[in-house]
Amino acid sequence: MSAPTKQLGKLSIGGSMPTTRGQVQGEPAATRPEDDLEDSSSDDEVSNSEEEDAGGSSPPPLVDGNSGITYNIGPLPRELRSRAIAGLTGLKFRVDVCRTTRSGLEFQVADHGKVFLGQQGPMTCNCLDFRQSRDACRHIFWLTDQLHRCVLPGAPAPGLPLLRTGACPDLPPIYNPVSDNIEEIAKAREWLFIPDAGSTDSSDQESGPTMSRPEKVRDLLSAFTSAMPDEFRTDQAAETISQPRTPEGCVVQRDFEATMLRLAVQDEALYNSLRKAMPSPARAKIFFEKIEARYKKLLSNFDEYRKNGPMQVEGAALEIGVVINELHGYVAQIKENIELRAPHSFTTAPDALITLLRDISKLNYDAFEDNNWDRDAPPTETEDDRNLFLRLIGKPDITGQYFILDVLDDLPPCTLKDREDQIKEIMSNIRVSNMSSKAYLQKLQSLLHRDRAAGMGPGTTTYGQKRPAAGTPGSGRKRTK
Repeated sequence: MSAPTKQLGKLSIGGSMPTTRGQVQGEPAATRPEDDLEDSSSDDEVSNSEEEDAGGSSPPPLVDGNSGITYNIGPLPRELRSRAIAGLTGLKFRVDVCRTTRSGLEFQVADHGKVFLGQQGPMTCNCLDFRQSRDACRHIFWLTDQLHRCVLPGAPAPGLPLLRTGACPDLPPIYNPVSDNIEEIAKAREWLFIPDAGSTDSSDQESGPTMSRPEKVRDLLSAFTSAMPDEFRTDQAAETISQPRTPEGCVVQRDFEATMLRLAVQDEALYNSLRKAMPSPARAKIFFEKIEARYKKLLSNFDEYRKNGPMQVEGAALEIGVVINELHGYVAQIKENIELRAPHSFTTAPDALITLLRDISKLNYDAFEDNNWDRDAPPTETEDDRNLFLRLIGKPDITGQYFILDVLDDLPPCTLKDREDQIKEIMSNIRVSNMSSKAYLQKLQSLLHRDRAAGMGPGTTTYGQKRPAAGTPGSGRKRTK
């Protein structure tokens, strides 16, 4: 992958993206630039091409889907036919994550929308096209074709009709065959599968780990800055930048960032160019690197504070309680973004977690023992109270909660095995002084043994599924302060 900033020359602010992506029976295939075959595709927010097609002649009724199945879109209203063509013949859509929920199946279509297939009723999607019309969007038509390819025993006769919901009246509902074989389907299609994700029961799919268009643009543009996505240009409210505007109306005088933010929300071509310049894997890597840089700075400031006192650092006094709260916040951000940025996060998030665990394991001692200033300690404070590592891990032997390790436990197997040298260093730093540290060490050892034994062959990767692991007796090793 070339450096993201080198691809900025590809940015363009243009008109609508072409809708027709494949061969429609009765008319030649549309030609497209080679760049159109790359990472990104039209998003879910606006489909200018649909509006243009709706005003012209009606597309031919027979369409060859990517699966090889020929569909009859004649029963659809004219304005839906171009949308069906865009979905059935679209080459750029893909499922990043599919998961089971209490009420059905979710399919996260990369950078576009979340499609929900329930036990009852037609598919739904959280994209803007579906929310505005309640008719099937491109993502639903595309996913319907992909699932037909997986569950139908053979190619049906040409002309399979489609309804405006995306369903086929000539076939039984596809929920049962898809649900019964979802793991095999995910493996065959190389989709990330998350079993029993415990998602909320929501038919409209407004909740869950998916981004709105303004959030996606903030994520893209913030990758070029030191700001986190939720910190980037907070003065530009989502409600304001989402309002329909002309390119001229997006201009904010003497403010390039705000102008780009508004333009990328409104302009499909610019948005897609930005995604090519800063693709999802690069954004995931940058996000976790920012988190790592922030907690390293925090720990560095704490080290200065504990040695020399509050006059040596900026801001509030960095007592252990303040540091603990901030570190818990960083780990929560990592956990949230692992699922949000899967599967790319599986290769970058573990490094941020393990590096943090290594850094805090080195602080497994009385932080203020050799300080150079007269710290006013609370009268009931103990040596363990001044131990940042022990304070962070808490009492896992009682609560069953393991700081950082619970997040690592949710990651695919082999995560720790690939970083075994770092794990061994961390183990050597953990001084077994009480039941809490012993329980924590045992948990870490069990995770490493599990990953050593994990045989990950080709196929589907799971995230979020707890795996039983046998505990390993504590080593009893002590670290000399």
